[in-house]
Amino acid sequence: MRVVVLGAGFAGVAAALSARRAGATVTVVHQGPGGSALYAGVVDGELEPRDDAERAALTELGRALGLRLHAKTLIASREGVVRAAAGADRALLDLSLLAGRRIGVIDVPRDDWDGRLLVRSFSDSIWARQTSTRFELVPLELLEKGYQRRVSAFDFASSFERPERPGWLVELLKAHKGPDAWLFGPWLGITQDLSSQLSSGAGVPVGEVTSPPGGAAGARFELRRDQLLRALEVEVLVERVQRVVPGTAKVTLSLGDGRELEADALVVASGGFVSGAIELKGSLSGSEPAGFELAIQGLPRLQMRGELGHPVSSLFGVDLAARGRAVLERVGLRVDGQGALPGLPRVFAAGDVTAPQTPSVGHALTSGLSAGAAAATCAG
Repeated sequence: MRVVVLGAGFAGVAAALSARRAGATVTVVHQGPGGSALYAGVVDGELEPRDDAERAALTELGRALGLRLHAKTLIASREGVVRAAAGADRALLDLSLLAGRRIGVIDVPRDDWDGRLLVRSFSDSIWARQTSTRFELVPLELLEKGYQRRVSAFDFASSFERPERPGWLVELLKAHKGPDAWLFGPWLGITQDLSSQLSSGAGVPVGEVTSPPGGAAGARFELRRDQLLRALEVEVLVERVQRVVPGTAKVTLSLGDGRELEADALVVASGGFVSGAIELKGSLSGSEPAGFELAIQGLPRLQMRGELGHPVSSLFGVDLAARGRAVLERVGLRVDGQGALPGLPRVFAAGDVTAPQTPSVGHALTSGLSAGAAAATCAG
C-alpha cells in the first residue's frame, strides 16, 4: 500500500517515518525548501506522544534529526534572550545544565555578532540572576580572512569543517582556562557534529546560540532529513503538486510536470504561509474578494478560528488590524485527532497547514507521526 506525503519539513518527515514503520510504501513529494529549512534550531510546542509506538517513533526521529527532546531545555538566542524550549538541535548549548557556572561567550568581529551586548543581555536574564550564572566575554581569533566578518553564518559554519579546524579549535579553547562552558554563534558546522567534538576535546560543554533564517540549524535539518529518508527507503520526488482528487479507493495527484500519481492514502504536510502552501489570494480593492486559500486545488476550504477563509473579514480584504496578526497562525485545514480531514477518509493533514493549533516544530513532529500512522492504517 502506498502513502504519499506532500511536504518534506518536520511534519512530512515525521509522517513518512511513522507510515513506513506501519508497513506502508512511502513517496514524499516536495517542491524545495520550506519553513523547516529556516528554523532557528529550537523545538517549541507540545511533545506528548499518544502511545508507546508514537513515543518510540519520536525518539527515533529526534535521534535521526539531531534533536535533543526534553522539556527542561534552556537555550540562548542570537537576539540575547535566555528561554525554555521543548527541545533543540543538539548543537545548541543547553543552559539548564549550567546553572551557577561561568559561561564563556565567544567574541568575534563579525558584522552579525555583538558578543559584548549579548553578554550584557544574557547576564541580565531572570534565569542568570536567580541562579548566579555568569556570562563572560572571551575574544578569540576565529577569522582567517577579513572577508569572513561579512560572509553568511552558513558559510562561516562550513569553514570550521576543514580537517585541521576542529583540532585547532579544541586547542584554542583549552588554552583559555576558566569558563565551565563555551557559547558560540551559530557556526559549529553543517555536516559534522562539531559541538560534540569540541565538548569532548575541550572537556567542557560547547554549543551555539540559535540560528538565523537560512543558517546552520536549517541546513543541518535538511541534510539529516535526506539521510533519514534514504535509510527508510522512501521515494522522494522534487515536484509541485497542483491538484488532489480524493476518491473512495484511491487519491490521485496531478504534478506540475503533467504526471499523475496515485496513492492509497495522502498526508498533506505542505507547510503554511512560509512555504507558500497557504496563500492570500484575490484583490484587496477589486471585484474579487481577498482571502486565504490553499495553493493545492481539490482540498477542502481553509478555516480560520472556526470560520471559512472566505468570505473575508472586511470590505477590502482580511482585516489583520482588527483580528490581529496571530490570525495567520490559525488559518488551516480542520482535522480530527488523527489528522483526518472530515469527509475524506483517505486524506490526512499535519503541521502548519492544519488549524487551529499554533505552528511549531513540536506540533509538526507529533501531528506528522499521528497522521502518517493513521494514513498507513487506512491504506492497509
